[in-house]
Amino acid sequence: MNRKLILISFLLFTVTFNVVAQNFNITNERTFSSLFNQNIDTLENFHTSIRPFYKNEIGNHDSLMGLLDIKSESKFVSAIFNYGKVTAYEKKIAFELSPIINAGIMMEKSELVSQSLPELAVGLSLDGNVGKKWSSQFVFLADYSKYPSHVDAMVQSKNISPGYGYSKDGKAFYGQGNITFTADENFTFQLGYGKNFIGDGYRSLFLSDHANSYPYLKVTANIWKLKYMALYTNYQDIRGSDGNMKDYFQKLSTVHYLSLNIAKWWNIGLFESIIWQSQEDDFYRGYDINYFNPVLFLRPTEYSQGSSDNALLGGSMKFKIRKKNILYGQLILDEFKLNELQAGTGWWANKYGYQFGFKSYDFLWVKNLSLQLEYNMVRPFTYSHSYTPTSISTLQNYAHFNSPLAHPLGANFNEAVAGLTYHKKRWIIEGLATSAKIGLDTSSTTSVGQDVYISNQNRPLDDNGKVIDYGYFTTQGLTTDIINSTLKISYVINPKSQLIFQVGVTNRTYKNSIETSSTNMFFVGIKTSITNRYFDF
Repeated sequence: MNRKLILISFLLFTVTFNVVAQNFNITNERTFSSLFNQNIDTLENFHTSIRPFYKNEIGNHDSLMGLLDIKSESKFVSAIFNYGKVTAYEKKIAFELSPIINAGIMMEKSELVSQSLPELAVGLSLDGNVGKKWSSQFVFLADYSKYPSHVDAMVQSKNISPGYGYSKDGKAFYGQGNITFTADENFTFQLGYGKNFIGDGYRSLFLSDHANSYPYLKVTANIWKLKYMALYTNYQDIRGSDGNMKDYFQKLSTVHYLSLNIAKWWNIGLFESIIWQSQEDDFYRGYDINYFNPVLFLRPTEYSQGSSDNALLGGSMKFKIRKKNILYGQLILDEFKLNELQAGTGWWANKYGYQFGFKSYDFLWVKNLSLQLEYNMVRPFTYSHSYTPTSISTLQNYAHFNSPLAHPLGANFNEAVAGLTYHKKRWIIEGLATSAKIGLDTSSTTSVGQDVYISNQNRPLDDNGKVIDYGYFTTQGLTTDIINSTLKISYVINPKSQLIFQVGVTNRTYKNSIETSSTNMFFVGIKTSITNRYFDF
């Protein structure tokens, strides 16, 4: 390939069309967001637990990104490494077009496997706005990558690759998009297809960005010291569909989350979610008008209907210590009885989880060095649900597209997370380790509480053939230790298009009574920072 063609191809992936007066979603991708997380987490009266953030919520975001500009009089250098933008607008209408590319190679090596795994994904990002109130974002990506063994096993069994859509025969697709109406500085309405994240942690026990995109309507109100979100979603159960969308089972959901800044240093949050199937027997239920109510506390509504819909409740809290040190936590309740908990007999329906975490910016007085520590625990059967099989029914579990909607491990685990990140100008160095102990299910039909896709009615039987109700404790089953340790070095090629060069190494150890393995993975390549993909499971 001649040099001119290479140069033209590279410029295509760094040139964008400028948009003015946008209110776009800001990426929640972990590596790229480390450039501005400290700024956001230390803002006064800002609500950090509802993600992705809107651009107009962070008034200095553009100027912060502008600090990454490389000073040069060369138009060529500016085009590649700075904004490289061509303005295209007519009166109040403007558009922005950015090609997307992920390309690289991974080397996987263990006692049983030694292989090279190419990564290749290409796509387009199109943003636009009409005046100051209307904006839109659309992303489409086609992926042709090969995955390390533990990820490939999931791809083959569940037909999904982490964070992306249906995957088969080495192909996967990812899409996200939204149309946003910014009514004023307080109210924002967004109709989209994408992901949402609730929490301040590396993980979320409420709603994470691990699963594939989904259709949603999001309404947010940001008034005084309050931020309130009403999220209406459509999840899909794709089991048995062979990728045919007409064969997906539909689940509908309403999520409410209230964030309140009680003081400059103290935030509390209230969470609730309700999931129901769109069709019951011969009755098409659709979006239940009772759950369209934007007011918090759906649980009384669910009880008043006498329904078997799946409801979750939760609470969160965050404390700032001298601004740059943050304690945070979440508590999720699926089902719960205090007297059964006090009895300590492991009643199956005491389904709950909790998270404790700590962040420190300018850690050890080193500028731009951040530390994050986190502990997560989720009891058996949390997020799962009962199931009455019919030709059109689906499991009303807290999951979407063959993936949990909260933690990637599902339930029946405890996990420790430790991360250290340093950035200087465009360089980012990340070290991340996760250590989990999980009780795996060993049957596809009988559950000890880990796989949220097995009905919680399918518990083990006693000698008399009766379903066992007691004796369920966290990490029971096939107790397995999973440790992932990763070191990554990244360089931001172009902040506008979020194009990053990255090199890194991961070690994964996996140990239980059946299997013990240790795998090393080295990777290098370029990627566009769009969405998080979790391989540490």
